[in-house]
Amino acid sequence: MSPGESPVRLLLGPEEGEKAAFVESIREGIAKRLGDTPEVTRFYGGETPVREILLRLRNQALFSNHRLVIVANAEQITRAEEVTALAEYCASPAPDATLLLLSTGFPGEIDKRIVGDQKKKSGGAVPFEAQKVFWEMFDNQKQGWVTNFFRQRRITIAADAADYILDMVENNTRDMRVECERLAQFFGPDATIELANVEQYIYHSKEENVFTLFDRICSRDFLAAEEVLDKILLSREAEATQIASGLQMQFRRLAAFKRMLAENYQSTEAFPKLRIFSKKNQKTYNEGGKKFERGDVEQILQVLAAFDERFRSVRTDLHELLLRLLVYYIVVRAGQGAWQLSL
Repeated sequence: MSPGESPVRLLLGPEEGEKAAFVESIREGIAKRLGDTPEVTRFYGGETPVREILLRLRNQALFSNHRLVIVANAEQITRAEEVTALAEYCASPAPDATLLLLSTGFPGEIDKRIVGDQKKKSGGAVPFEAQKVFWEMFDNQKQGWVTNFFRQRRITIAADAADYILDMVENNTRDMRVECERLAQFFGPDATIELANVEQYIYHSKEENVFTLFDRICSRDFLAAEEVLDKILLSREAEATQIASGLQMQFRRLAAFKRMLAENYQSTEAFPKLRIFSKKNQKTYNEGGKKFERGDVEQILQVLAAFDERFRSVRTDLHELLLRLLVYYIVVRAGQGAWQLSL
């Protein structure tokens, strides 16, 4: 079955780059098959009522023969009546529409009436063959991906520079591609990119992201962390779940760093094992190691897990408030506080 032929698909997993490419291949497949570009509409589960999504799927488009409806955060469709309505549509989809249900999570996070149960071989509303999980790239594949990206643009990049880029971006090819594309445009063809070039570029670009937020958090500077968070929210380039996931990744690494120090490793021995290569990142982790006790880091990881779960279960208009509370509980309270009762 080609990508464009299934009227309903469930696309899961954290690898956003490959997932986005697959969605585009579906759009192109529909256009090629029908000789007409489909009308594309995007919704967010938990934010847009399912009845509105189904209305768009069943109503004929004004300027196209086919409708492509993409629903992100599908795991947030949890209300019984909405799941039932969605399952009924999947059982009898509109012949001139394609529905794509997207989630960064995995099958276990989607209602079984939709996803089914692989272990029991019990199908759901979306057939198993119409479900696809996009897994993150293995660590030993990432540097090769970055090196090949620049080679295709006639640019040479040093191994430690490639590792530094991987330190600075989320573990998916979408974010890797965005950052690499910026660097490729900045340096141009026939350039040789060394570690110092990348460090200078990234830290003078004045762009705030989850990594610069982690840097301020490790300094225990609440006002500076709030300022970085403000800029991230204004840019609208990262969702609350992405910010929480990025911080979880870095605090897990900080926990590993603290554990290795407790086992009498020197920081110079720990950093290569943890793939923390740049001097700037090493400084951040050293500072975080001093400002947070080992127990603090474990408590912060519990806070992050609790908030991440809450982000996926409340309306998106509450996410900004929750993010500000999250940063407060991490920076000021080191993971301690009333969040355990209120969440």
